[in-house]
Amino acid sequence: MKNILIVLLSFVWQFTYAVTADNYNNQIQSWNTHKQLQDNSDYKNLPWHNIGPVVQGGRVVAIRSSRQNDNILYLAYASGGVWKSTDRGITFSNITDQLPSQIVGSFAVDPNNDQILWLGTGENNSSRSSYAGMGVYRSADAGASWQYMGLGNTSRIGDILVDPADSNSIYVAALGALYTDGSDRGVFVSHDAGKTWVKSLSAENRLTGFVDLSMATNGDIYASAWQRQRKAWNFVEGGVGSKIYKSSDHGETWQALSNGLPAGKFVGRMGVDVAESNPNIVYVVVDNQEILPESQWDLGDTAINAKRLKKMSKEEFLLQDKKNLEKFLKDNNFPPDDTADVIIKKIKEEKMTVQDLVKSLKDANNNLFNTDIKGLEVYRSDDGGQSFHKTHAQPLANVVFTYGYYFGKIHVDPNDANTIYTMGVPLIKSTDGGKTWTSLYNPSVHVDYHEVWIDRKNSKHIIAANDGGADESFNGGQHWRKIDHQPVGQFYTVAGDMEKPYNVYGGLQDNGTLKGSSKNRWQNKMLHGAEWQRVFGGDGMHVSVNGDTVYAGFQFGNNFRIEKGQGKPESIKPPNFINEKPLRYNWNTPVVLSAHNKDIIYYGANKLFRSFDRGETWKAISKDLTQSLKYGDVPYATITSISESPLEFGRIIVGTDDGMVWVTADDGHHWKNVS
Repeated sequence: MKNILIVLLSFVWQFTYAVTADNYNNQIQSWNTHKQLQDNSDYKNLPWHNIGPVVQGGRVVAIRSSRQNDNILYLAYASGGVWKSTDRGITFSNITDQLPSQIVGSFAVDPNNDQILWLGTGENNSSRSSYAGMGVYRSADAGASWQYMGLGNTSRIGDILVDPADSNSIYVAALGALYTDGSDRGVFVSHDAGKTWVKSLSAENRLTGFVDLSMATNGDIYASAWQRQRKAWNFVEGGVGSKIYKSSDHGETWQALSNGLPAGKFVGRMGVDVAESNPNIVYVVVDNQEILPESQWDLGDTAINAKRLKKMSKEEFLLQDKKNLEKFLKDNNFPPDDTADVIIKKIKEEKMTVQDLVKSLKDANNNLFNTDIKGLEVYRSDDGGQSFHKTHAQPLANVVFTYGYYFGKIHVDPNDANTIYTMGVPLIKSTDGGKTWTSLYNPSVHVDYHEVWIDRKNSKHIIAANDGGADESFNGGQHWRKIDHQPVGQFYTVAGDMEKPYNVYGGLQDNGTLKGSSKNRWQNKMLHGAEWQRVFGGDGMHVSVNGDTVYAGFQFGNNFRIEKGQGKPESIKPPNFINEKPLRYNWNTPVVLSAHNKDIIYYGANKLFRSFDRGETWKAISKDLTQSLKYGDVPYATITSISESPLEFGRIIVGTDDGMVWVTADDGHHWKNVS
């Protein structure tokens, strides 16, 4: 049974991955082929049951409600479709399972008729786990059925607006493909309920699309353009195409707004919202990617870290507390032989420099947090966009860090133009028009926010969308309760153990590593059985199980050995050797237990490592198996797949993200390129 399950899951993954991202004809052809194969499959009568989990929720990208019925609420998930509640969020049912795409970027409910729904597919957050869609769909019966309405080559829909004054007028912000240029990008307008579309506003260049829309009560429309391009090795998060536009004639003409707003190559994702209580008040949130001078960097509260070392002289280094140095070396995975005493001695004798320590820290997580940029900025206009001013004198630090591309939304209280919410790792709120801000961080609520829904009848009633689902507050964000319990987590990997009944383990996007019983059943809108347990935190990646030992971790090769009942997890990542070229680790680094001896572990960086003692010590059994020289701010030329022969020890196949496939038949002594 387990083997059949693995075969079927592998087939589904391969089918999904093979779809051409930005060509609707190719996508629908693949969908039809999938349905034919499903109908003819030898396994079509194999019973399946959903085992969860629901404890973690999933990434919610949009929250919408009915203006005619307070009981109706919709949650749209990045890769879990749209779910509807008819009891104010107590229970939810999926209304998009029948569609060829479950990838959501935007969702709208007709403000005049809650039977009419609009769905924009293709996620508007541009992360590694964001996927393309298949255009725009419309439902005329509150989600019971759907009709394809076109725009299939837009790849990702940033936003959809229905004009409250005319339900036949629909505005769509098309963001376009993430990894390639071109595709249909722009603001598309229909005045016949989606029967025909006109590109009302074109993108400035082939890398720029549109990600956000807002309509004032006087009919003015604001659109946010965003220039970005992701490659496997680099992510350009901004550019000259990132701008705010305004139309006062239902999208016939547009004007770029520039007075007081930042412009240029460092301008990243922007969000825009207009106050319902005053159509002249417009807020814009900006991800400003401009790097700060080192004199303005936040050096943190630790005595020794990468930022401090970068500016530290030999004399200053030798005055540091030895305990702080030991902690730094351990936290950054230096070899056990490189103790504080050894490092101090080498620097005293000038056998190494302080900067040699810094060079060995060039991994992805350090790059993510050790570069200071201007980051989140909020601007306000009091004259309908003719001029803007930055609302805050102090920097909005520790909100979006260097990855503001993942947030980019701002929402104004419909009853108070001075109360605003903006998204980031925490949700932050201002009640004085953006002059001062308060974090609404709560340890019981998931971080990474994407949207806030505000009740028009009671502004203290809000619902926040984040990477862990949706949370509701009735006092403006002081206290929260989780309202979604849908099995929509994004799994990177799954594994099983040999218990009876067996347990399933999985690494999830931003929801850690979880463990649950195969006996669980999710049906009738709830989970029947034991709730899943958290094994490890962070972005859950590869997971392997051997009896009471679980190997799990988070992004970029940070893996740990977790012993049942033994307390603290032990890091098992191969060490950084000083004065050697830093290793490169994939976002989802493969870590594989040997089929011949579960104490043997294979670990993929740009070289293949092996441990005979459960990760205590490591030895590279290959050279660098990658070939690409492309360099950027994302680790590239890394191992992504490791397969060991279950029949013959020492026969291994390795694949890399730059297209290389290598085979060894003699335990790594010789490798053959079979790409």
